[in-house]
Amino acid sequence: MSESDLVFDTWAWWEYLRASPTGESLRGRYVRGGAYRIHTSAITLAEISAKLWSEGHGDRVSATLGSIRRLSHIWDVDADIAQEAGPIRAELRKSLTTVSLADAIILITSRRAGARLVSGDRAFSGVPGVLRE
Repeated sequence: MSESDLVFDTWAWWEYLRASPTGESLRGRYVRGGAYRIHTSAITLAEISAKLWSEGHGDRVSATLGSIRRLSHIWDVDADIAQEAGPIRAELRKSLTTVSLADAIILITSRRAGARLVSGDRAFSGVPGVLRE
């Protein structure tokens, strides 16, 4: 696992995009300066799009997702990741029953990227390779 490779999950990007205090901290530590390579699962783009639409900001989806795409490497959800998602979600649900399929896909993406996962999501509590913010 590379110390300089990170996967931002949906929570991390949402905090970053809304410039919350946590988001500003993420920006300062990981995005500015170029010391880290940021990766993102394509499913995170879908979740951000859905969140923007549900909050009445559908007009901002294209620009917002474009920003994420410029700042990170996007990982597609391929057949191998899809196959792994079921057992990973089942494993994560042993600790928290609300873990989503998207959570599992994002965790698999971080493992495929050889990256640490940046998240504040309870779904990843105690999971190795996760930087809990």
